Amino acid sequence: MSTLLLQLGQLAPDFSLDDINGNPIRLSDYRGKKPVVLSFLRGFIWPHCRAQLARFRDAYSGFTERGAELIAVGPDNLVQFQRYWQREELPFIGVPDPENSVAKLYKQEVNLFKFGRMPMNCILDLDGYIRYIHYSASRQDYPDIEIFFDVIDELNKASNKVWHLDALPFSVPARLL
Repeated sequence: MSTLLLQLGQLAPDFSLDDINGNPIRLSDYRGKKPVVLSFLRGFIWPHCRAQLARFRDAYSGFTERGAELIAVGPDNLVQFQRYWQREELPFIGVPDPENSVAKLYKQEVNLFKFGRMPMNCILDLDGYIRYIHYSASRQDYPDIEIFFDVIDELNKASNKVWHLDALPFSVPARLL
């Protein structure tokens, strides 16, 4: 895998941005508290991103039952995020990143018209390490919600253990390694 991408087992880059309600979101504040699912969007103009957000909304209780926080980061501005979150009744955290500062930290393609690596989804363990990462191969390439749940369940079971990549208790698709 290219060194330009984030790697499994890597400490997730910390960031601090305000959410749609003006609350500061600092990723490191979740360390030691709960697993975090980060979902990087291409933007609300893309139907596949909207569909992914709807899947997250419909399955949100499954994330909260597992004690996980779900944070969606996208290039749209604050007003666009607020309108979309209100209209679609999204219960999870939305973080506008119109300057692409967090997207760049996470090695995301920032030119929306290049059809690059965005969207990307990753799951962080209690200590903030990346334990699952999915760089989409196309605009339609999103992991099933059950994959998120399976990874979070395994992380919760193993929360008192330190795992090495070759000892993860679940399989990781070869294209992710």
